Amino acid sequence: MSSRERTSVEARVEPYPVAAPGPGVWLLGAHGGAGVSTLAQYWSFADDARHQWPCGTDREVESPYVVVVCRETIQGLSSAHDLILEHRNRGLACELLGLVTVANAAGQPPKDVRQLRSIVSGAVQAHWAIGWHRFLASAARSSLPTWRALDGVPVQTKGAVIEVPEDVIAAGVGIVTAIQSNLPTLWSVQ
Repeated sequence: MSSRERTSVEARVEPYPVAAPGPGVWLLGAHGGAGVSTLAQYWSFADDARHQWPCGTDREVESPYVVVVCRETIQGLSSAHDLILEHRNRGLACELLGLVTVANAAGQPPKDVRQLRSIVSGAVQAHWAIGWHRFLASAARSSLPTWRALDGVPVQTKGAVIEVPEDVIAAGVGIVTAIQSNLPTLWSVQ
C-alpha cells in the first residue's frame, strides 16, 4: 500500500484584499489544474481562493462561503477529501458549501474514480459535476464568457449556441442557491 502526502492549505487570518463587493463564493482548488480559474471566469459571483481557506471571520468584508474544486481523478478526489476533512477537523470559520468535480476526460470515468467520487461527494452537503468540454483545451481563459446569476438560466432554442455550457450554469445555479439558503444564518454565526 502506498502512502501519499495529505493535502492541506493555510487559513487566512485577514480577509482577501479584493474590491467591494467581493465574490459571493471562494473556489478552493484541491490541486493545480482543478479548473478553478476557468470556473472563476465563467461565474461572476466566484473567485479563486488562491490555495488558502478564507478567514470567514469578517463577514461584512468577505464572503465566508467556499466550494472545493477538483478533477475527477483518484489524486484529485483524494486531495479534495483531505480538504473537506481538514475543514471539518480544524473548525474553520469559513463555510464549506460543497464540492465541484470537473471531468478529466470525455466519457464515463473508471469505476474506481466513480466509487471515490461517490464517497467524497457524500462528505459534503452538495456536489456539482462539470463534464468534459473539449473546446476548453484550446480556449484562452480571457475569451470565455461570464455567467451572472441575475441573468437566469438561458432558454435554448433550436440552433442557438449557449455560450456558457449548461452544466456550468446548472452548477452555478446550485451554488447560488446554496449561498441563498445559508444567508439567514450568516449573521447569527458571528
